[in-house]
Amino acid sequence: MQNIIFCSYNPDLLPYKATEWSIGRDLKLAEDITVSQWSVVLAPTGIKSALPLWWWIKVYARSSLSIKFWLIVANSVGIIDADYRWEIKVELTSLNWEVKLEAWTRIAQLEICPYFQEWKAFPTETPKIEMIVDSEIYENFAENFPSDRGVGGFGSTAH
Repeated sequence: MQNIIFCSYNPDLLPYKATEWSIGRDLKLAEDITVSQWSVVLAPTGIKSALPLWWWIKVYARSSLSIKFWLIVANSVGIIDADYRWEIKVELTSLNWEVKLEAWTRIAQLEICPYFQEWKAFPTETPKIEMIVDSEIYENFAENFPSDRGVGGFGSTAH
């Protein structure tokens, strides 16, 4: 079985569990951003992923995002498919005013999930999580971990 791969150009951006019992892994901003009221900004995380078949990632807002900044994840829950090879970005919307966030701010959590269809085989093994910090692998991630998805990036499966 293939491992779950997370890759970044900076070790401080890798998703991490705040405690042993945390379900989600925190995601940080890779650069400073400004979110204007009612606009949608694709917040960069500096993370790319490759997952085995029948695994996927859900991306949620951190609970403090709306309390501290009046920000929400615009699409409620982001979905990262196993074959997506581009940077994970979080769609943020401001509910009240213009918000400036600095790089390294924790903005979201990701959850790694098995995918189940009753007519397909369910994963029987839990893959190991491998963290890679290498700017060259990050830049050439789609070539290093090819998928059938093609050259499209964020939102590329829309028809």
